[in-house]
Amino acid sequence: MSDISIFVKADLSMKKYLKKVLLPTLLLSIVLFIIASIVPRFIALPLGLRIILNLIPLIILMYAVLYPYTTADTKKISINSKIPYFITYFAVLSTSEMSRGELIQVLANDPKLGAIASELKKVYIIVNKLHRSLPEAFRFLARRTPSKVFADFLDRLAYSLDSGVELKDYLFQEQQTVMDDYQTFYEGALYDLDVFKEIYESIIISVVFIAAFIIIGPLITGQDVGRLAIYLLMIILSAEIGVMFVIKYRMPEDPIWAERKIPTERDRRIKRALMISIGGVVVVFGVYILVLRPRFDIPYPFVVSLILTPLAYAGRVIRNEEEGIFRKDENFPAFIRSLSSSLAASGSSLIFVLKYLSAHDFGTLTRDIRALYRRLAVRVSNERGWDFFIAETGSWLVGIFSEMFRESIKLGAEPDYVGKVISRNFERLVRLRRKRQQSIASFIGIIYGITGAFAFSIASSFQVAVSISELFGRMEISVEYLGDIIHVIQPSGLVFLTGIMLLLMVVHSLVSAVTIKLADGGHLGVSLYYFVILLWIFAVGMFIGQTLMERMMGLGGGQMLLILLEGLK
Repeated sequence: MSDISIFVKADLSMKKYLKKVLLPTLLLSIVLFIIASIVPRFIALPLGLRIILNLIPLIILMYAVLYPYTTADTKKISINSKIPYFITYFAVLSTSEMSRGELIQVLANDPKLGAIASELKKVYIIVNKLHRSLPEAFRFLARRTPSKVFADFLDRLAYSLDSGVELKDYLFQEQQTVMDDYQTFYEGALYDLDVFKEIYESIIISVVFIAAFIIIGPLITGQDVGRLAIYLLMIILSAEIGVMFVIKYRMPEDPIWAERKIPTERDRRIKRALMISIGGVVVVFGVYILVLRPRFDIPYPFVVSLILTPLAYAGRVIRNEEEGIFRKDENFPAFIRSLSSSLAASGSSLIFVLKYLSAHDFGTLTRDIRALYRRLAVRVSNERGWDFFIAETGSWLVGIFSEMFRESIKLGAEPDYVGKVISRNFERLVRLRRKRQQSIASFIGIIYGITGAFAFSIASSFQVAVSISELFGRMEISVEYLGDIIHVIQPSGLVFLTGIMLLLMVVHSLVSAVTIKLADGGHLGVSLYYFVILLWIFAVGMFIGQTLMERMMGLGGGQMLLILLEGLK
């Protein structure tokens, strides 16, 4: 596979890459570089802004150069993430009456398989248009796919077909090997997340050091505090958004929620909770303006946290719904095993077996099974009945495996074989999800701790700047003499810096909350719950840091500075 071009692995032609990616970005980079060279001649720009203007063209050009590699890597992750569903679907369909060519066509046209479906279209074209054998097509694709897991499977499959092994028997045995490879990939991604936790801590610690210097720096250097505060915001935004995107694109594609456009009671509960939360924000804001503000001097970080606290209600409701989906995932393998074994043993229709099973207890899935039976019993549309079942469970895993079961039974597959394969692979995926949730739980703890320490550090630095500015502002020393020792930050600069810190508080909490949900594949609405928690942690950290530093500066720091200046006189 090493001699295959990266463009082939990325499904990207050289002509398309040059025309749509490289040349446009190259021209844009040249234009931006010319602008960055000309503008400083007419407008006096700070050094930091000039550096940023010159870096933008280089970043855009770097994106164009790395585009084929990032595209191939994204495709590899997509294939690796979808391979358990592919091998399950392939195995259950192998027991149907379809020919091998028809089987490949069905898989190639299934949108649930993502990048694997587009890869199998190449096999279908090679076999049906170029009239080559199926093993040859599999070997051809194995040399050109970016996924080693998929390539190894295709090589083994090609060898088995050449050896005359029965496809059904081979795929049943192959389940274990492919799922082992997928587990290695999945656990490797979780290990990368564990490593990235350490990197994330180091990045934030570095950013905290920079933030402290930027806040105190104007006292020493006399630079504009407003410009430095904007630099601080840009640095932190770049670091945290970069972390968010790295986690998003390195973690396996394993969504929790089903993709169904059928309105359910769950959707109505979520919409109602969102409306209550938004209304709560408006009400709390009104109470603060009319009642609290005239009577109490509440620190602004607590004001922001208090006003946005009602958003946690919607996040909590969505989180409870998500936990309910996890519980339904736990019960689905038992249901599908019972359904398939009953179908195989009795030879009865699916509706009759569902009627029998609906009398049994399958935990939180029982209500959905009974609703499925009622809809199928009406005999209007079996597919629509299953669609409602998937939508009401809300589970992406239940959805994709239910569709596999429905389609394979419809095409004449063996029910007992189908049930064994689906339930076994489903249970394995659920176990991997448990490991992921454990890893995410520790990641959440790290984010909470770093948020508190971050807030404490920048608030302490800010209070040092405020205390020194107030101290020197009260002293009867000429401005020329004072400027040689220290530069007093003007009150307007301190107010602007306060606003930047509040904006930083909101942005950090929001980006961190979204990062948590991108890491676990859950509903982004749950981010509201973590967002409010992080806001309060940040507010408390800022209050403690500012209060402690104010007392320390008041008890000893200010007197020592006064004595030092008296001696200099």
